Amino acid sequence: MQERKVLLIEDNLGDARLVQEMLSEAGSSAFRLHTVDCLLAALDALAHDAFDVALVDLSLPDSNGLETLLTIQRHAPGLPVVALTGLDSDSMALAAVERGAQDYLVKGSLTTGSLVRALHYAVVRRHNAPRSVEAEPATVVGVLGAKGGVGATTIACHYAIALERQTKKKVLLVDLDTSAASASFLMKASAEFTIAEASTNLHRLDASFWERLICATSHGVDLLRSPGAMGFQEQLDGERVRHVLRFARGLYGYVVVDLGRLNALTLSLIEEIGGLLLVTTPELPSLFETGRILKKLNELGAPSQSTHLVLNRSSKAAPCSVMDLTRAFGHPVAATFGDCTSELHWAYSDGKFLNEPNQLSKQVHQLVAKLLGVTPAEPARTGLSRFRLARA
Repeated sequence: MQERKVLLIEDNLGDARLVQEMLSEAGSSAFRLHTVDCLLAALDALAHDAFDVALVDLSLPDSNGLETLLTIQRHAPGLPVVALTGLDSDSMALAAVERGAQDYLVKGSLTTGSLVRALHYAVVRRHNAPRSVEAEPATVVGVLGAKGGVGATTIACHYAIALERQTKKKVLLVDLDTSAASASFLMKASAEFTIAEASTNLHRLDASFWERLICATSHGVDLLRSPGAMGFQEQLDGERVRHVLRFARGLYGYVVVDLGRLNALTLSLIEEIGGLLLVTTPELPSLFETGRILKKLNELGAPSQSTHLVLNRSSKAAPCSVMDLTRAFGHPVAATFGDCTSELHWAYSDGKFLNEPNQLSKQVHQLVAKLLGVTPAEPARTGLSRFRLARA
């Protein structure tokens, strides 16, 4: 008989040991059990491994009732689930089955035969059911500032907009710069909820709840905003944020994450990032921090080819050339952006910060095309020449 890989989600050690003994009785190679004791650990296991079936206790320390079942289904839609509970309730059993559980088992009446039969039947039923075509998960692009004030958030906003315009796919911008809420300011967007609410309500994440969390901006990009400095008391949990990103990947073509600066939260998300833009400037403090970050990323095993170094606010008076930086860092510079500070200031004063095809937007547009491997098309012109003449 083919081995079945079972994810057991059970916080009671005695019950978990009983299930393990029952499955062992079924045959040494019939089942391979992986046990976790809470919902978050289960989501993490599902993100890193493939299972044939999940046996889910509906009462967990961090989730309770049918929400536990629904959360597993949202994060692993193709996985058959068997509900396990200490509550002998016909109404609960019916509700669980109506919401997609393959079976409902009561701990007090559990036997080896009933457990093995339920798990095998669940796998067979799901295997024989018509399979839907699942969309490819979104690519996640992180934008990290070497230090504060290097323009990482500005570039993240422009990058998300350029991605949406060039790929015609849905793009989400996630603001994880917990020291400020600059992305909301630059996007002229406001929303009642933030990434903090998303991360603390994993059990409620579905399409309708998601629509309440995000803000649809006028630039065609959805924004999940940061709590900013006013929400400093809400420490974001990296593990929970990872699961928010994994959920969002199923809804979008691309996810751009403004990571702010390197910190514990940022480091915990590195494995979720498909490509990283490391933004720095020619000033020595920024370059010093850039070297330290590249070293840390290398220690973590991050692929060097997925880290793209961006030199922002460059000028002819810069103390180091691109070639000098490449030699010093042992890492190529993917893009060099000129100093557009004045132009961006006036554009935003006129309410056109992200709408105007300013020099920075053109440069970001070209970088996006380069990383996508396509020939860049010129961004639409909306009166930039008049803007320049007005400021001349």
